[in-house]
Amino acid sequence: MKKDIFICHASEDKTAVARPLASCLAQRGLSYWIDEAEISAGESITERVNDGLKVSDFVVVILSRAFMAKHWPKRELWAVLNLEAKSGKVIIIPILVGTQTEIDGIVEEFPLLNDKLFQLWSGDANRVANAIQTTVLKSQDISHEPQVEMHTCGHCATPFQHGVHVCLGCQGAIKYGLTPQERLRIRQVTAATVGILSLVTMLHLPSYSESWFGFQLPMMWGIGFWSIPVAAVIAFGGAFYAEARIAANKAHLVRTFR
Repeated sequence: MKKDIFICHASEDKTAVARPLASCLAQRGLSYWIDEAEISAGESITERVNDGLKVSDFVVVILSRAFMAKHWPKRELWAVLNLEAKSGKVIIIPILVGTQTEIDGIVEEFPLLNDKLFQLWSGDANRVANAIQTTVLKSQDISHEPQVEMHTCGHCATPFQHGVHVCLGCQGAIKYGLTPQERLRIRQVTAATVGILSLVTMLHLPSYSESWFGFQLPMMWGIGFWSIPVAAVIAFGGAFYAEARIAANKAHLVRTFR
C-alpha cells in the first residue's frame, strides 16, 4: 500500500519523537510507515524496510545523537540519499534533534544534507507535522496552508501554536482556560456565598415541627435540623454549577505562567 511518509529513526527516539510525530501526521490525513506498526514477529527486517522505502513518497529522517551511533539507521539514510541523487526528486525531509553542538556534528557527517532546509525538533510535533504536510501536498500540486491557531506569550511576546504547553521564549507554562487552582477557588467562594445566603433565608422563614416516633422535630423552613443540610446541598450544587458556567465562558483564555 502506498505511503506518504517513511519514518527513519533510532529506537531511542521512538517515544519522544517518532510516535508523537506519527500521531500528528495521522491527524492530518497523511499515511506513514513506521517499523513497529509494519514489521511482525519473524519477518525479515531488511525486506520489510526495503518494501517500506519503495512504497513511500518521502522519508522523514530523525537525526539525533542516538541515530548517529547506530549503523542500521545510517544505512537507511545512505540508501535514500543514493535514491534521491539518482531520481533528482526531493525525498528526504530531515529533522534535527539535540543541542547545537550535536546538530553541527550531524551536518558535518552528512554533507549531502547541507543544502536541505532542516526542521529543528523542539518538542512541538504539530509544527513539524505542518511543515511535512505542506511539503507532501506541494509535491501533489495541492495548494495548502495549514490552518493553525496562533497565540502570543504575554510575558515575552513569543508566538506559539495552540496546544503547546511551554513557551520557547520564557519557558513559562501555557494554560488554556481556567487552571485547577482557579476552578477550586470558584467552588470555594460560590459554596460559601450560596450557603450563607441559603441559611440566612431559611432562618427568616416560618418553621414548623412534625412528630416522628413520639419526638417533635423542627422541619424546614426555619431554625431547625433540616436548615443546615439543605443549605449545604444548595451550596455545593451552586458551586459546581458556577464553576462549569465560568469555565465554559473562559475556555478561550490562553495565558503563560512563570
